[in-house]
Amino acid sequence: MVESLSPSDPRQVGPYRIEGRLGQGGMGSVFLGTSPAGRSVAVKLIRREFAAAPQFRERFAREVEAARRVGGFHTAQVVDADPEAASPWLVTEFIAGPTLRQLVTEQGPLPADAVLRLGAGLAEGLVAIHKCALVHRDLKPGNVILAPDGPRIIDFGIAHAPDTGTMTHTGTLIGTYAYMSPEQIRTPADVTPACDVFSLGSVLTFAATGRSPFDASNVPAIIHRVTGEPPVLTGLDGHPGLHQLVSTCLAKDPAARPSAADLLHRLSTTAAPPVAPLPPVPSAPPVAAPTDPAAKPVGRRALMIGGIAAAATAAVAVPAYLLWPEDAPASDRKPTSKGGSTPRPSASRTATRPVAQLTGHTQDISCLAFAPDGSTLATGAQDKTLRLWDAGAGRSIATLEGHTENVMAVVYSRDGRTLFTGGFDKTLRSWDVRSGAPKRVITTYEGEYDSVNCLAISPDGKTLAVGVGSRVELVSPATGRARATLTGHTGSMGWVAFSPDGATVASVAADLKEGTIRLWNARTGRLTKTLTADRKKNYSQVTFSEDGATLIANGAGVRLWDVDAGRSTRTLTDQHEYVLAAAYRPGKPGHGVIAGAGGYVEMEGVDTVGRSVTLWSMSTGEVTATLIGGPSKSALRASIPAVAFSPDGKTLAGVLNPAADADGVEPSVQLWKLP
Repeated sequence: MVESLSPSDPRQVGPYRIEGRLGQGGMGSVFLGTSPAGRSVAVKLIRREFAAAPQFRERFAREVEAARRVGGFHTAQVVDADPEAASPWLVTEFIAGPTLRQLVTEQGPLPADAVLRLGAGLAEGLVAIHKCALVHRDLKPGNVILAPDGPRIIDFGIAHAPDTGTMTHTGTLIGTYAYMSPEQIRTPADVTPACDVFSLGSVLTFAATGRSPFDASNVPAIIHRVTGEPPVLTGLDGHPGLHQLVSTCLAKDPAARPSAADLLHRLSTTAAPPVAPLPPVPSAPPVAAPTDPAAKPVGRRALMIGGIAAAATAAVAVPAYLLWPEDAPASDRKPTSKGGSTPRPSASRTATRPVAQLTGHTQDISCLAFAPDGSTLATGAQDKTLRLWDAGAGRSIATLEGHTENVMAVVYSRDGRTLFTGGFDKTLRSWDVRSGAPKRVITTYEGEYDSVNCLAISPDGKTLAVGVGSRVELVSPATGRARATLTGHTGSMGWVAFSPDGATVASVAADLKEGTIRLWNARTGRLTKTLTADRKKNYSQVTFSEDGATLIANGAGVRLWDVDAGRSTRTLTDQHEYVLAAAYRPGKPGHGVIAGAGGYVEMEGVDTVGRSVTLWSMSTGEVTATLIGGPSKSALRASIPAVAFSPDGKTLAGVLNPAADADGVEPSVQLWKLP
C-alpha cells in the first residue's frame, strides 16, 4: 500500500521523483518513485546517520552487488544506485504486489496447495541465489513479494558470500530470530546455503499457519525454541506432504536438510495442478490483466503461485471484557492433534479458573505491567499497539499507537503517570497514562540489532534499565541520556530487574554461555557477581523477592538464589519443560509465593499444560495451586509467556496467546483473584 509523503520525506532522490511511501525499517525507508522516462521504481533510501559508518556503507554496497548478481527473475531488478551519496540509495523495479506477511496478516493463512506452489517459487529463487555463491541470510515473510508472475525474494542487505568475513560484531546477529537457523544464531560467521533452507521451512509454515514454527513473545524464548526445541507444525497435519517437506527443511543439523535444488525438484513433482491466475490483492496496487486469458498461456511461475490470493479474509477482532462461560460440554470439544500419543493429564492440585479476560489485541501479546497503585494494566503486542485497561472494571481505556514494530517491553513510572515502552523498532518511548497520548521518543537506537527487549525502573524512579541488543543501558527518563552501559552478555537481552533497595541490577540474556545471571552495581555499572548453575539452558527472566534476599530466575524450572552468598538454594519444577514467565507475589511477608507459566505441549485431547500457571510456596517448594487460563475443559491450546501480580498481590494477570491452530481465538489477558 502506498502512503502519502510526510513533510519530512524527500521529493527527489538522484534523478528519481518521489511519489509516495511504500514502507519503513530500522535502516531507512522505501519510496515509490518515477524515473525520468516515467517508469515506476522503488527507491530505498538509507538514513543519513547510518551512512557515517564505513561498515554500513560496505554492507550497502554489497547489497547492490548481490542483487545485480542474482538478476531480476527472482528478485527486484536493480535500476540504479549510489552507495557513496550522503544518504545512500538503491533503485529497483517496482513490483506490484503485497509481501507474504501482508497477505497472510490481512487475509489469513494460505491453502496447502498454494503453499506448495509458493515453496516451488522460493526454492527456485534460492537456487539462483546459491548459484551466485551467496547466502541470503534473511529470508522471512516480509522479504517475499507476491508478484503476479510468482514470488520475488528481496532485501539483499545482509547477503553473505561464504568465503568473505562476517559483517556482524560481537554480541550482535543479523537476521530475524524467528526465521533464523540454529547455526546462524550460534555462529553467524559460518553461514551456508543450508541456513536459507531452514528459513524457507519457517516461511512456508508461516504461510500455512500464520505463525513461525518457533513463535514466542520475546527474543530469548524464540532463540530457545529455534536452537533447542522441535518446530510447532500444528496446522500442517492435514497435508502429510507439506508437513514432511517443512520438517526436513527444519532439521537442526544442516547436513540433514535438502538443498534448494532438491526442494525445487521435489516440489515440481508434488505441487498441486495449475489453477487460475492470481487475482488482484486488495492491499496491492492494481495490476492489468490480459483481456483474453485463454489466448495467452499462463507462465510457469504464475502456475506455481496462482491462487494464493484466494485465502480467506481474516476476521476483525472486537475488544471485549468477558466472564468465562460454563465449561464446554464434551460433545463440543475437538482433539488438537491427529497423532497417536496418549493424552497426558495436567498435573494440577487445584484448577482455579480466571474471573475474567481482556481481549482486543489482534496479534500475540508480548508484555504487561500493573500501575503502582494497581488501578490500570498496560499491555503491548505484536500488533504494534499498547492498550491501557481499567484493572478494576475490566474495560479498555485507550489504545496507544506509535511503535512501528512489535512492542516488547512496558513499565510504569513510580508515580504511575507515565508509561515507558520499548520495541523491535529500536525505540524507547514515553506515554501519558491519563490521556493515552504519546509524550516523546526518548531514544532511538542505531545498532543493527538494537531492539529494546526489556525494561525496569529503579525504586526512586530516576533510572531506567534498558535491555537493548546484548547490553543494558542505565538511562535517565528525563533526559534520555545513558549514564552507564553494562556489557558482557553475548546474546539478545531477556530481562532486567532492580533490587528493592535500588543498589543492584540483575540481567539475563540469550548468551552463548548458557545459564548465566549477571549482577551489577546500579550506581557505577560495575559487574559485581556472575551466577551460574548447570548451564543447560538460558534463563528467560529474573526478579528479586520483596526483601531482596532471594533472586528468582526462570527457565528450565524456577531457580532460587541466595543473593549474598551467590549460591542456588532450590529449583522449583512442574509440568512445564521450560518456564517462560515467573513473578513474585507481593504483600505476603514470610509467605513468599511464586507464579510460573510456560508453553503448550503437542498432544491429543485436552491440554491445559500451556494454559496453566503454577503457584509455589517459597518456604517449602511445594505446589500450592494450579491456575488454568480459558475454559478448563476446552481443547484450546495456548501458552502463557508473561505474568504479573497486582501491587497488593490479590490479582494475577497472565497473557494467554493461542496456538496457531486455534482459529478465531484472540490473544487475551486472564485475571485470577487470589485469596
